[in-house]
Amino acid sequence: MEGALQNNCIDFSPKSYMIEATNLTKKFNDLTVFEGLNVKVKKGEVLVVIGPSGSGKSTFLRCLNHLEEISGGKVVIEGEELNPKDKKSIRNITTKMGMVFQNFNLFPHMTAIQNVAEAPVVVKKENKGEVLERAKKLLTKVGLEDKVDYYPSKLSGGQKQRVAIARALAMNPDIMLFDEPTSALDPELVGEVLNVMKDLAKEGMTMVVVTHEMGFAKEVADRVIFMDGGKIVEQGNPEQIFSYPREARTKAFLEKVL
Repeated sequence: MEGALQNNCIDFSPKSYMIEATNLTKKFNDLTVFEGLNVKVKKGEVLVVIGPSGSGKSTFLRCLNHLEEISGGKVVIEGEELNPKDKKSIRNITTKMGMVFQNFNLFPHMTAIQNVAEAPVVVKKENKGEVLERAKKLLTKVGLEDKVDYYPSKLSGGQKQRVAIARALAMNPDIMLFDEPTSALDPELVGEVLNVMKDLAKEGMTMVVVTHEMGFAKEVADRVIFMDGGKIVEQGNPEQIFSYPREARTKAFLEKVL
């Protein structure tokens, strides 16, 4: 394996990194989910993480924004190191990152626009009128201009996930994290969510996406990481990973999912 991959890391130049995870380790009691991960993401880059269930992909994502506290190593976001013991550091880091989960986590008692507007008003103390105007624009952006006053119970799964994306964007993040955003959707609804994500990528949003949607990875990713057993087995551009994988484990995985 080439030197850059021996350390589970590819270096870039110039070093305009949005995310730097160095020797990242996560343990749950005696269980080591991953150890010594090194991942760097440049501004505007779309990094897609693939691999079998249980390989540590989602936990890695959750460690980047402190939803899970890291057990070792460090996370640096836009030049600022996350300090798990410093509430200000955590707040500074987490407000730079929007996250979309497998399950939509919408407030059932709030309409679509209220869900989108809630965090900027409550967390950032922004003007409610201005936030509602931005929320309308964001719902239009994700194709839901006619659903602003709908409650989640009246929305399809794909519509709920698009509201969740609008909600994350309402905080004006510099980075978007997606944790298998289509895995809870019926197959016919997957496309409408992926199209929104493709538009964000075209606009230059820095994105880290954990997904089983290989077509999306091929089309949109600048770089693909394949994880298995808590390790980065291989990484490269989509053509390299999907057409010319180097590692036997990568080949075996892709033969099953493609």
